[in-house]
Amino acid sequence: MKYGPDHGLDDIQIEQRNQLIDDIQTGLRNFNETYALELPLGQFEGPLEPGLPSNLVIVGTQPVYDEAWVYKTRDFIRNNLIDYLSKQILRRVSTLDRHDYCLRGSAYAIALKLCTTHPLKYRTGFADERSDFRLDCDTGQLALTFSDIVDRVSEGYEHDHMRYRLWSEKTLELLAQFLFSGEWDSTVFEGGALWEELNSEGEPVSLESFIESVDQTIFDLPMEQLTEASFPDYSGVIFTEYVPAQNMSPAQKEQLYRRYVNLLAT
Repeated sequence: MKYGPDHGLDDIQIEQRNQLIDDIQTGLRNFNETYALELPLGQFEGPLEPGLPSNLVIVGTQPVYDEAWVYKTRDFIRNNLIDYLSKQILRRVSTLDRHDYCLRGSAYAIALKLCTTHPLKYRTGFADERSDFRLDCDTGQLALTFSDIVDRVSEGYEHDHMRYRLWSEKTLELLAQFLFSGEWDSTVFEGGALWEELNSEGEPVSLESFIESVDQTIFDLPMEQLTEASFPDYSGVIFTEYVPAQNMSPAQKEQLYRRYVNLLAT
C-alpha cells in the first residue's frame, strides 16, 4: 500500500496522470507481446505506482506524483529497458566467429546487424539503411524507438568489444585515394569523397579541421548490406574498422595533411 499518491492533485490531474501511466504500461506490454521478449514486466512497471511505501516516514516536503513525475519515471524505465535489451543483444557477440560478417564495419554497423537479426525490427524502406528501421508495435507514451536500442548496443560494443585496426602505409594510401581522387571505375567512389569540399576553400584548412573532416567523411560512408562500403571495391578496406583519424599518430596525420596541401597547390 502506497502513501500519499494523490497529494496536492485535483481530480482532473489525478485522472490525467493515471491515464498516462496506463498508456506507458500498455506500450510496455505491446512491446513485450509483439516480440515475445518475456520481459520482467514487474521490474519495469513497478516504479510507475505513485506514492511512498506506507512504512516510510516523510521528512520535509511530501512529493507530488503528477504528470511531470510520470514522465521522469518513464524516462528512467525507458533507460533501464534499453540497457536490459542491449545486454541481451550483445550476448550474441561471444557466439560469433571473429571473422563473421556481422562483426564487420563500425560499432554502429555491427550494432545494426546484431539488432536486425534480433526480433526487434521492422524494415520500412531501402533508401537509407541507417534509418529505415522502426519498431513494429505501438509503444504509446513509452517513447522508445529502434534507433535508441541500436545506439545503446553500439555504445556497448564500442566499450566492450571493439578492436580497431592500425593504419599501415598501404591502408593510409587507400584512404588518401578515397578522400582525394576516388576510383575511376566505381559507381560508389567515382570521385574524391572529401576533395570537392576542401578544394572549394581556396586556402588549406587547419590540420585540426582537416582531420575532423576526414573522420566525418569516413562516418558518412555509404552502407551496403548494413555495413560501410569497402574501398575501392568489395574486397577492399572498410575504413571504419581502423583507428579514427583523430587517434592516428602525429606522423600519419601530417602525412595525410601534406598530401592534401600539396594537391591543393597544384
